[in-house]
Amino acid sequence: MDHNGKEISVKKLLAATAAAAAGIFAFKKWQETAAEKTVWKESTDKVD
Repeated sequence: MDHNGKEISVKKLLAATAAAAAGIFAFKKWQETAAEKTVWKESTDKVD
């Protein structure tokens, strides 16, 4: 097997890993933001 084909496979694997990590980070950030909005909404409800 030539080195070029193996190098491309490693680059694809690294790219896929980086994309997965970015997706996980974005999802966690979105969850934190949603939770924070819920806390603010509950703590700033109108008092009757």
